[in-house]
Amino acid sequence: MRFILRGNLYGLLCRENRIPVKNTIVRLYRYNNQDAVVAATNALPKELFQIYSKAEVSEKSNDLLAETKTDENGMYTFDLDGNKLKYDGGPVEIILYYPDVPDYGQANQKPHKNFKEFGVRLNIFQPGWRQTNDNNLYATFNYIISTKNWCYILSLHDLWFIFGQLTVCQTNTPIPGVTVTAMDDDVISDDELGSAVTNSNGQFIIVYTSKEFKKTFLSPLINVETPLFPWGNGPDVYFKYATSAGEFHKEPSSRGRMKDRENVGNCFCVNLCLEEGPLDPPETDVIPGFFKIGQNRAYHILNNIDSTTGRTMGKAVAGWNDLAFFSNLSLLGSLNKKINSKPLEYKFQYEEWNAPGGAVVTPWTDIMKPDIANTVIGYTQELTGDIFNPIKITDYAIHPHPGEMEVFFDASDTWVKVPQLSNFVVNTNGLLINLISSKLMSGTVNMAGLVPGNNAASVQPLQKNRYFKLRMIKREEGNAATETIAGTSKEIALFNLLYSGVPQRGSWLPGTSTERGVACLDIKEMTGSGCVKITNSLTVKYTAANPNLGNVRVTMSGPGGPHVFPAIAHDTAGEEAHGEVAYSGSVAALPNCAYIVYVHADLKLTNGEWTHHDIWDHMAFCK
Repeated sequence: MRFILRGNLYGLLCRENRIPVKNTIVRLYRYNNQDAVVAATNALPKELFQIYSKAEVSEKSNDLLAETKTDENGMYTFDLDGNKLKYDGGPVEIILYYPDVPDYGQANQKPHKNFKEFGVRLNIFQPGWRQTNDNNLYATFNYIISTKNWCYILSLHDLWFIFGQLTVCQTNTPIPGVTVTAMDDDVISDDELGSAVTNSNGQFIIVYTSKEFKKTFLSPLINVETPLFPWGNGPDVYFKYATSAGEFHKEPSSRGRMKDRENVGNCFCVNLCLEEGPLDPPETDVIPGFFKIGQNRAYHILNNIDSTTGRTMGKAVAGWNDLAFFSNLSLLGSLNKKINSKPLEYKFQYEEWNAPGGAVVTPWTDIMKPDIANTVIGYTQELTGDIFNPIKITDYAIHPHPGEMEVFFDASDTWVKVPQLSNFVVNTNGLLINLISSKLMSGTVNMAGLVPGNNAASVQPLQKNRYFKLRMIKREEGNAATETIAGTSKEIALFNLLYSGVPQRGSWLPGTSTERGVACLDIKEMTGSGCVKITNSLTVKYTAANPNLGNVRVTMSGPGGPHVFPAIAHDTAGEEAHGEVAYSGSVAALPNCAYIVYVHADLKLTNGEWTHHDIWDHMAFCK
């Protein structure tokens, strides 16, 4: 029997404003204390919330059912094989686990010097399983972490959030497309905390760390918030505002010393307003074109693509570089309603190359309507007469979601027709299309028969990236004679293949998985028999593969430690690693108990918003 538990996890900021708990490890543990489960059903969320140290999490390893990772939207899924895990659908404990600092877009991604791995218990509950026609059991667990608890979790990572909305003071009309920069008023030198661009609702989120406001004239050798007085340790915040034309307004730095802005906490919510703002710039100020990939990371189609590899480059955050692309890609740029005073329409095309700078494989081909996911290209504004909600915003989208209005194509389903309503506001630094890149490159590689420790090429040839140029073409509606290229990317590396039949859990609980790469292991001393005890040696056989393979490592959880295995080198650089590694310590000296070994493989892939999570396999043994 399979038990499938899924849901979404959010952290609450500023009353009803929530952000996804993204790219975070989620662990599920069986919970056998029935009295505690009964008590938990009547408990408040704050009574169940608990922080665990790394050691306390390790103590729970015998009860671990599964581990997964949330996606960019905070979504997770556990797929439990009840027979293999000896799980009958009973109560569970769900825990977030943080071995490092998650990526929320902060410039400084290194853990602070006092950071220690920790876990967070969200809840103890009995899933409400329901059986479906496929004979599997399904349950849902959605959870919103309270503002107090979420901000505390962020503080343990030294993550500081500013959530705000920018409007016109007299009308409360949202001001979109403005770059809001948060500054810290300091005696010696004001520090820039970070910046963000307001969305269609005028909202923005700035994420930073304390390093940004602890700079001194001795930085980076000495960082500390100045002046060195005993009260308060947060920044004193004021804001600057800019568009592509440059800065157009700045609050006085003294604003940061007022009570509502002084020494703000790591979750700061603010409503900002301007007497006037660049709500609807003249059409002549905006040249329609395609410039970037990804709303979060905004890779420039020329400056941030390596001409020799097709991978990303040139970003200040090192972890954002040397990545190939995968999954849906947000293609960004600017639009206008008109071109040559006529209604504007646009389309995208792709061209496949055998290698960056090589030869064309497939000439320019139109990207059709079915190749595009939901894409909001602009919105309308209407006065409602409601003093509390005076403006109604309606998004216009390709493949609209409920509540959105449809953006239409021409008869060929190729050209996107920009709406011409008088109150329609186009994206001037935003989405053009959300490209379903699997329509360009996809497939499945069957890895059945692979033996952990052997070369992945013993079953299938090592897979390769494919390379595509993307371009935008604009024109007057229906007038082929006015067609103009409006931005062409370099050849980008793309990889959307899935590996099926990848062996999992070695000789312990043999199974398979389907992932975007290969990561599997077995314990040499237990090969062929998952119940053999380990006595005086521990050798892990591993295989990892993907044409964008990053760091591969073997780890172990259990009593004692720290548990160390030798570093793993790639056998085929950047593509494949296989072999054996022996435990670096004394196996005989390990306490008699249960342990879990893991192999983790980083995948150097991005969709322009985040980096693909690592893939992993695990296996338990007893000493």
